[in-house]
Amino acid sequence: MTAVKRTDIVVVGGGAAGYISAIIAARNGAGVTIADKAKRPLMKLRISGKGRCNLTNNCTDREFFDNIFRGDKFLRSAVSRFGPSEIMEFFEELGVPLKTERGRRVFPVSDKAADVAEALIGEAERCGVRTVRGEVVRILTDGGKVTGVQTDGGVIDCSAVILATGGRSYPGTGSTGDGYRIARELGHTVTKTYPALVSLRCSEDWCSEAEGLSLRNVTLTCREGKKTLFSEMGEMLFTRDGISGPLVLTLSSVIAGKDYSGLKTTIDLKPSLDRATLDKRVLRDMSAMSNREFKNSLGDLLPKSLIPVIVKLSGISPEKKVNGITADERSRLTDLLKELPLTICGDGGWNDAIVTAGGIATKEIDPKTMESKLVSGLYIAGEVLDADGATGGYNLTIAFSTGHAAGTAAAERISEGLSAEKETDNTVKSMKAIAIDGPAGAGKSSIARRVAKEFGFIYVDTGALYRAIGLSAIRSGIDVHDRAAVIGLLAGIDVDLAYVNGEQKVLLCGEDVSGEIRTEAVSMAASAVSALPEVREFLLELQRDLARRNDVVMDGRDIGTVVLPDAGCKIFLTATAEERAMRRYKELKAKGIYAVYEAVLEDLKKRDYDDSHRDIAPLKLADDGIEVDTTEIDLDEAVNRVVRIAKERLGI
Repeated sequence: MTAVKRTDIVVVGGGAAGYISAIIAARNGAGVTIADKAKRPLMKLRISGKGRCNLTNNCTDREFFDNIFRGDKFLRSAVSRFGPSEIMEFFEELGVPLKTERGRRVFPVSDKAADVAEALIGEAERCGVRTVRGEVVRILTDGGKVTGVQTDGGVIDCSAVILATGGRSYPGTGSTGDGYRIARELGHTVTKTYPALVSLRCSEDWCSEAEGLSLRNVTLTCREGKKTLFSEMGEMLFTRDGISGPLVLTLSSVIAGKDYSGLKTTIDLKPSLDRATLDKRVLRDMSAMSNREFKNSLGDLLPKSLIPVIVKLSGISPEKKVNGITADERSRLTDLLKELPLTICGDGGWNDAIVTAGGIATKEIDPKTMESKLVSGLYIAGEVLDADGATGGYNLTIAFSTGHAAGTAAAERISEGLSAEKETDNTVKSMKAIAIDGPAGAGKSSIARRVAKEFGFIYVDTGALYRAIGLSAIRSGIDVHDRAAVIGLLAGIDVDLAYVNGEQKVLLCGEDVSGEIRTEAVSMAASAVSALPEVREFLLELQRDLARRNDVVMDGRDIGTVVLPDAGCKIFLTATAEERAMRRYKELKAKGIYAVYEAVLEDLKKRDYDDSHRDIAPLKLADDGIEVDTTEIDLDEAVNRVVRIAKERLGI
């Protein structure tokens, strides 16, 4: 084991998530060491996709999340930043040409998983990532923050750890569940784990008779009582003691953790024919072979190896002449062809499983950064998380996207010099910040955008965040004045900002809703939800974090008083209610929206009252803020005034 006593970040685990996080962190200036007990790095990736490496799926975001079984909401933020298209671009930039095959599955053109593995290893080395071979015994902490890792070869001091040990599938590659033990010791919840994307064992002895038979265009259905858990058409095959293939692997993930004894599983061998049409087809075939024995009459209906099975299960004598088969016997045969029963009694176990279902509870992890909510400086990524998906590149996408998020955030921690500890007070000290507050219609967003452009700062429209919460409430049919309902909504949504060519994009659970949040209905909903302290707290850290990482111009209702109380420049924009209402009225008319000035004025005055009289963070001028009245000045003059004040206050 290479001796390393000190590094910025230790990545525990040398798999897909571990390597991508190490590369991204190193590219962002951090010193990174991978600690891996496996004899060879990226062993699981090397055997993935039958040695070809299905590294992602060339799909849309919606298609991606339709194929996630557990953790879809948690993953939205990470995938929106580093999803299939970004993953493909990343590997092609590393010199790995890619191709898209059936089912949108992405493979290296060479069909060699080793090419993907060696590209990652080569890039890690180029970025200065060091590797130590050995087992991590535990992660060391002091006062709730990471201080290092204890390996079987000694202690490595560090400011951050990325836990990416993988799950329990294919334990021969090094994934033996170590990450779960380490996480539990640090106080994390680990949900029960099960083999997923795995073959299934069946009680029927006849499966061995059909061993090796591959079925195409059949429908596999699984029910629990009256509830259909799974029903899809595709491919499957029979094994010595059960079933496998694409349909079965997906089914295994859907039913992971369920009591198999309560399940009813069937195969529709002729899904393109309804029962009545199939019965006519059977009758026609029998009429053409009326003098044959039953066992010799099914060649046009079934694969050869399945005929003895169906004959036995039908209860019809194999030697019986077809012309002697009764209507009831034919009906039983048709039933079998439409619903061939299987009794699932187990699975192929960890050695056969492609991924792990279950793992470290995602509710204890920040979905944007992958940082633990329990231990400062601990980041968690990849299969060790309670998040998994279908076959087709979805699980490697989870590994790459969460690894990318963890590597990015861990490196930012190091670059900020936070020593793996977030600030816990109400101050934001590291970057230049211009806080612009004021009532609706005062020109905050227009002025803030131009001021940000003048200084080359990031523009943060905090009102858009509250609008996103309002939009989510409207979509969910929730009364925005029902506090309990709105609070309950927060647990299931993720709101974030992204910047594309300098333009702010508002993401709601990974979806760009920048255009949809600008309606009057959403505006009123935003005003209502913003009065709730739980909503403000929900968004507070996101706003402060943006200011920690960037020079910002941030506008809203309480930026200078609550969000950024230490901002170097605080502006309070205002104008008479009549002037602001007229601006809004003209804006609506220009968009072709019917409006009545008096109604617009009444709504605006109501918002002013609500915003300035709420108990939590009311709209007001900060003690050290400067008021700028825009009633009788145009936009250019307003911008010039704010720029002059900001230059003086910030010393630029």
